[in-house]
Amino acid sequence: MTALPQKSPFGSLISWPLFMLLISGVVWGLIFSLNRIAVSGGIPFIAYVFWMGTGASLLLFLLGLTTKSLPKLGWAHVKGYLVLGAISFGLSYSVLAVVAPEVPSGVLSLGATLTPIFTYPAAALLRLDRFALLRTLGLVCGLAAVALITIPETSLESRDQVPWVLLGMVAPLLYVANAIIIALLKPPPSGALPLACGTLTAGTLFMLVVTAATGEWWWFEGPMEDADWALVMAACVMALAFYMMIEIIRLAGPVYFTTVNFIIPLIGIGWGFAFFGESHSLWIWAALALMILGVFLVNRPNKLPCEGGES
Repeated sequence: MTALPQKSPFGSLISWPLFMLLISGVVWGLIFSLNRIAVSGGIPFIAYVFWMGTGASLLLFLLGLTTKSLPKLGWAHVKGYLVLGAISFGLSYSVLAVVAPEVPSGVLSLGATLTPIFTYPAAALLRLDRFALLRTLGLVCGLAAVALITIPETSLESRDQVPWVLLGMVAPLLYVANAIIIALLKPPPSGALPLACGTLTAGTLFMLVVTAATGEWWWFEGPMEDADWALVMAACVMALAFYMMIEIIRLAGPVYFTTVNFIIPLIGIGWGFAFFGESHSLWIWAALALMILGVFLVNRPNKLPCEGGES
């Protein structure tokens, strides 16, 4: 089968996967600031994640309805939706939302680079990947970056932020767990739109159960304020981000998509400056540099001459 040309709106200047990758980095980076605006504005974090998922899944469902690309409901597909939805959306965004008011959004966005770094050792331990010297050095860079954020006295605005930063690092660990579980489950292939819709719908149902269990019911009350608009925008951004993530992986592969982790922290820091006037210490910038180096090393192929010619 001949591959379809992947042209972007800019013609030959940029490929379609690269164009989507750049847009994906921009919207994923925006989420951290929207979380902070919404939760700091008084929306309970559990209700925030629930309504964000509700809006995003509804948008994708309507798009799937018009294009006849609705999620498949076989058990193998549903199982994949439940795992992806509960871990990569419900749990991870609950963590990010509860931490959002306590830590600068730019600092939280650095956690995006830890996902590929921490996925490598987890996959290697489960024999889904192989240990390699340079990739292990990438893991060391990631751990050193976390140390630069949390240990120096002047790295953050206040030492009270350190426990919140560490809690925020749980989100990339959840993404790692999600990736490993999906690799073990091996769900059947699905189109980007049906998979994104099924994932967010399952995640929303998971959050509905959490909301019912905690009694954190909330509804838009009174005139629309900044927090309410941030929630509406977050739902739109989430729908776009999940769809583009899956579409990029479909077109160019998961390794290509991991390069978005170079973009997200830079964009996240930029959005944090634009919305909150955030500035960061040299320790944070050094940590960012180490994280980017770590992602680069972890994404290197296993077969390297300096590693004894591993195959």
